[in-house]
Amino acid sequence: MTDSLHIALFTDFHPATLGGVQTAMRALCDSLRERGHRVTVFCPPAMDSTGADPDIVVLSPTPLKMSNGLPLVLPTRANRRLVDAAFAERGPIHLVHALTTYGGGISGLRAARRHGIPVVQSMQSRDDTMIEKYSPAPFPAALTMRLLHGWFVPLGHHPRYAGDSRTARLAWRPLIAQAQAADHLIVPTQHFAQRLTERGVSRPIHVVSNGIDDALLDNLRTTADPEPSSDGPLRALWCGRLSPEKRPLEAIEVLHRTPNCTLDIYGSGPLTDRVRTAAGDPALDGRVRYHGEVDQSTCLSAMRDHDVLLLTSDADTQGMVLLEAVAMGLPVVYCDPELSETVPAEGGLRTENHSVAAFISAMNTLSDNRSQLTPMRTALSAHADEPRQSRHISALLAVYTTALAHSSTLHPTH
Repeated sequence: MTDSLHIALFTDFHPATLGGVQTAMRALCDSLRERGHRVTVFCPPAMDSTGADPDIVVLSPTPLKMSNGLPLVLPTRANRRLVDAAFAERGPIHLVHALTTYGGGISGLRAARRHGIPVVQSMQSRDDTMIEKYSPAPFPAALTMRLLHGWFVPLGHHPRYAGDSRTARLAWRPLIAQAQAADHLIVPTQHFAQRLTERGVSRPIHVVSNGIDDALLDNLRTTADPEPSSDGPLRALWCGRLSPEKRPLEAIEVLHRTPNCTLDIYGSGPLTDRVRTAAGDPALDGRVRYHGEVDQSTCLSAMRDHDVLLLTSDADTQGMVLLEAVAMGLPVVYCDPELSETVPAEGGLRTENHSVAAFISAMNTLSDNRSQLTPMRTALSAHADEPRQSRHISALLAVYTTALAHSSTLHPTH
């Protein structure tokens, strides 16, 4: 692709907020702009005050919040007018890329249909798992999401559900409807593409990994890889959004029963107060340190000074923190079999299941035998450059080219 494009990115998260989607979005925007393309981001406001950015159009939020505490937007008439005015003022816009499937993503889909331009939809949220396992009221939550999403993006057929529970079927329906309404789909892993296909999604699906900003990695790389600690406690790191599906409290519980181990926690979110309290438990003797929310560079630097990444989540499709660990050569202790697609062979240790007891067993194994860490780092080093955004931008631009050449014939939504 040689022509300069103007891409409208629609998302439910402001780029200045914490999260894997936001981190991947920033790397994507930077990479597109470096290649001469123009990117305008349509998103909710940040929770904290941020300076005006000429490349960001802030959508009007509702009084409600999402489950992660961030502002919630809906495809209201006010937001429709705001989007249409931005398209007219900033145009021409050649393609919409929706990064999420909630109000912001729906707004992008509907805007593309109104303006007769193709829409590419990124999908990586495992809403079925998050709702079924971690919502206080799984069935009502899934039903509410299904009804709300269906109001704006109807699904004209009954999808296949591959044996999912009643709650999971409801949680999948918005994802399937959003997928079927797009022209092309981008997913980060083969296993998630298979999940969508099994449930009846027939739109073209392209597997394109998320990426990390090249310049950021270049600034952090050193000539020699750090050596794992041979004495003293095993140094574990946990990084991410402090929310139930990420299971930070379970990580602290693991430390209670892994005596020869320390844990540094980076992140913020709805569980911040509980994590801070749990980390300060006198019974831990200061072995858990909570550092709060930090930027990506700080988190990557911390990975250079630890022995393992403790990845307790069992609801990630890929996980930016996992890509970051691969890039920095940090062995991973994880529980989700589907993440084995992203963790290089021999680059980590997968627990027998997602239980705290299984994590304790794995951590004690590594603590007692540090020699296992060296071959893990060696295995990771061969893949250290794979998470670079530059490795994936050509594949993404190829999807854009295909979408522009074969625009959808779906009827517009209103």
